[in-house]
Amino acid sequence: MRRLAYLFPAFPVLHQTFTLGEVLGLKRRGYDLRLISLKGSSEDLQQESARPLIRETLYAPKLASKPMAVSFMRALTRRPLDTLRLFGHVFSAWRQRDAERREVEESAAPSTLGFGERILAVYHSNPVVYLAKSLMLVPYAIWLAERLEEEGIEHVHSHWATYPTTVAYLVRKWAGIPYSFTAHAYDIYMNSRMLPAKLEDATFVVTCADTNRRYLASLCGPEAGERVHLNYHGTDLGRFTPVDHSRGEAYRIMSCGWLKEYKGFHILVEALSMLVARGIDASVDIAGDGPQRAYLERLAAELGVADRLRLHGYLEHGELSRLYASADTFALPSIVMGRYGRQDVIPNVLAEAMATGVPVVGTDVGGVTELVEDGVDGRVVPERDPQALADALEDLWRNPQRAQEFGRSGRRKVESIWDRENNLDELCGIINKNVADRVEAGNSSLASGASNKAGQMMEAEGRAASPITVS
Repeated sequence: MRRLAYLFPAFPVLHQTFTLGEVLGLKRRGYDLRLISLKGSSEDLQQESARPLIRETLYAPKLASKPMAVSFMRALTRRPLDTLRLFGHVFSAWRQRDAERREVEESAAPSTLGFGERILAVYHSNPVVYLAKSLMLVPYAIWLAERLEEEGIEHVHSHWATYPTTVAYLVRKWAGIPYSFTAHAYDIYMNSRMLPAKLEDATFVVTCADTNRRYLASLCGPEAGERVHLNYHGTDLGRFTPVDHSRGEAYRIMSCGWLKEYKGFHILVEALSMLVARGIDASVDIAGDGPQRAYLERLAAELGVADRLRLHGYLEHGELSRLYASADTFALPSIVMGRYGRQDVIPNVLAEAMATGVPVVGTDVGGVTELVEDGVDGRVVPERDPQALADALEDLWRNPQRAQEFGRSGRRKVESIWDRENNLDELCGIINKNVADRVEAGNSSLASGASNKAGQMMEAEGRAASPITVS
């Protein structure tokens, strides 16, 4: 079976190039994906290859809409107890005590979060709010189960372990349709409520870093832990190719990502001011946008480097590739947001930079060291340490031969573990083993059972039609 539902919280999303690449790669390999998104999307601010997928995607109606209300009332009328049990499944999964999770200390430094961001962070990490939002997903699960049954879809794969996987979990409870899911970063660290139940119930789980795999396996029993698979995202190595990074007189440092605090761009701006103070003619280009833009501009002005910081906003793939090609070094000083749970695991942009042969500097958070080995493939420095970041950046500038060696080594590393085509082949193997083979085996079993039953009926009919002889 190569037809399955692919469920997202929102799809497509500009900065989630890894989900777009996965969908396009699976479609090239012959999978018939029923793309489903819990939220709407727009053709604005999308990569060109994503726009046609919007027309293919089934977008869930809003909770207060007529289609959702009709679906839910139909369920209440026909299966009232089962409908109420879905709410019970949410609460039971939520109230399970979490396995001991990693506790992360908050930095003593003042947070750069604005008031609105702080409110949102508490909102997203609060367990009671999480329960309330999860309970509101019951109508979505019933609505989706009806659509899947109408289309004969026998498996759901969801991206992100939070709300989409809650819907998939409830679809299984309601309609018996099995599910699997891909876990990424904040979705498993911000709030681990319900994760043990989802892990135990899933056919299989995929995650993009070994540090994630180990953490998820610690939340469930050994049997479920064996069903958690490592599958790196991968990068299009045909699009990000090595280029000649010839140095000029000025030091060109690049970064890329959502302008949120956990990306650590404020640390990079501080390091930039230190480099300038050391007499290095450095500048920083950042591709991406977000709520921290105004703060970063103010910080650069306060530190006297406003003319050396260029915030490019969202860039198309071609523009981004050209920015990589023009950089001397790529730096992403990610940080962990403590109780807010926001953090990078293995940022794809680090791998993209390595694919182009740019020497990289990352921080020791998440699974970054799975991609970058300090002193071999690039530099890894402690998080929240602008001094260490500035030292590493200065070292790469003053030692161009070492920087070139890191660039070549980085390209070899992504070729070995971060090639999207190879990693997609591995993902297909996981899907085929756990979904296609299971469904085919089930169909064979049903066919065999039907054949045996038909044979028994024919035998019985034959006995009934035979004349009775008396000896």
